[in-house]
Order: sequence, then C-alpha cells, then structure tokens
Amino acid sequence: MNISCIILNYNDSETTENLVKSISDYEVLDSIVIVDNHSTDDSFSRLKALEGGNIHLIQADKNGGYGYGNNLGIRYAYENLHATHGLIANPDVKVSEESIQAMKKAFSRIDKLAAAAVVTTDGTGAIALSSWKINGLFGDILDTGLITRRLFAPLLNGRPELKADFAAEGKGKYAYVDAVAGSLFMADLTALMDCGLYDENVFLYYEEKILGFKLREKGYKTALLLNHSYMHLHSVSIDKSVGSILRKQALLHESKLYYYKNYLKINRFQEWLIKAFLGGLMAEIWFLTKIVGLSW
Repeated sequence: MNISCIILNYNDSETTENLVKSISDYEVLDSIVIVDNHSTDDSFSRLKALEGGNIHLIQADKNGGYGYGNNLGIRYAYENLHATHGLIANPDVKVSEESIQAMKKAFSRIDKLAAAAVVTTDGTGAIALSSWKINGLFGDILDTGLITRRLFAPLLNGRPELKADFAAEGKGKYAYVDAVAGSLFMADLTALMDCGLYDENVFLYYEEKILGFKLREKGYKTALLLNHSYMHLHSVSIDKSVGSILRKQALLHESKLYYYKNYLKINRFQEWLIKAFLGGLMAEIWFLTKIVGLSW
C-alpha cells in the first residue's frame, strides 16, 4: 500500500502546520499532500516552508468548497504520487500512528472495503459522533429537526462508536456503517475514483453522507474501528471560513436539499414541503440565537 495524507487548508495555516509537523515522521505515510483551497490570507506562502521531500503543496484556483479541494488532493496523490490509499484529514485533528496503522490493516482484512475510520473524540476526550446511518427521506427529515433528532435518535443512528473499547487488542472490533466522519478516514482511492469522488456541487456539509451513499450504491463497504480513536477539535477550521450559525445552517439546508433532489430523487411537491419545513427550522434557530441568546 502507498498511503498519502491529504490535508485541506483554508485560511488556517497555523493549524495545518501543526498537523503536518505532528505526522511528518510517521512511517506508515508515504506522502503528505497539502491543498490550499484558495486562501485569502498568507496561508499559501507560509505553507511553502513545509514543502519538500514527501510533503507536497498545491493550490486550488478557487475556493470551490470542501469536496472540490479534497478532490484536487486525491487526484494529485493518485495520479502523480501513485498512492493507492488516502488518509483524508482535516487540519484540526490529532491522530497517532497506531490509529493510522489500524486503518491500514483493515483493508487487508475486510473485502471490498472503501473507507475505514476510527472513533472520533472531542477536545475533552469524550466520544463524539463518528458515523452515520443513511436513512430514507422521512428519516433524514426527522434527523434535521431540533426536537425530532433527539426524540428518535436511537432509530436514526445506531451510534456504534458508543461501544468503543480502546483497550481491545489483536484484530479488535469494527462495525459496518453507511458513512463516517469526514474529518479523518482512510479510503481506497480506486474506490473513490470509481464512485466519482466527492460531489463538487456541495460546498460544505453533507459530503460524508453523499460519499457514503455513492460508495454503498457501488457495493463498497465502510467500517468504523472501535478500538482506536483520534481527536477532532470540531469546527476550528470551519469557523475560519463560515462564522455565523445562521450561515452554517443555511449551507447545511442547501446541501440537504441538493442531496434529496439528486440522490433521493424527491418530486416537486416533496421539495415544496421540505423547503417549508427548513424555512420554519431556520426561523426557530434565528429566534433561539438572536432573541433567546443560545449558541451551539
């Protein structure tokens, strides 16, 4: 296996530098590809200092979003560095070489495996959302509502990561899932190419579910390893790009609607109902954040 780590940077060179320096000596990695997603600050010039040896730096011609930038890195690693597998990593993660090795080993143990991830933890070490179940339209709508997503949580997502056992030895435990968190996972690059990579029509949010949907449609498997973990300082990088809660929610709703139309094939009447529902949800979030003063 030839493994390339792909890191997408946007106006966050300090966080990206810290990650690159922390993993640059990992023997499990054959190369590191940093993609500067057309930053508006001095990120690209700062990151140039890291370039050389097995560390490569490329720059996007525009900020086309998360999928667009990562696709550039994936294609570069696959075509120029002859990587067979890619470790897709957000800059705001901390991961051990042992966890990367565990993901690597999973590909030799599981047939038709396209993506492997380990359990996500937050800055306190608590287990965070690490995987998703791809539900139908009704289930996905329930997972969108502020109240319904909590009421029906056990039905909407099995949360296998809550059964994590970091003390497990040997081959360890894993669970098949529909999609894993995009902040850190290892992928078979041939499988990604086969399913068309990330959908570049989505700027931010829902990339994981769409990619998981496409991989599942092609008959590939996705696995979550339950005896290894990594830390994700959630939204550190996203906040550099999109700071407003309402703007983030609007982008999420835009991506959801695109997913429903292009993958779940909703009709116009369903689209009208969903737009009305999402509009009501936006009004609720506006009230809670602007009037009540809540934040999340």
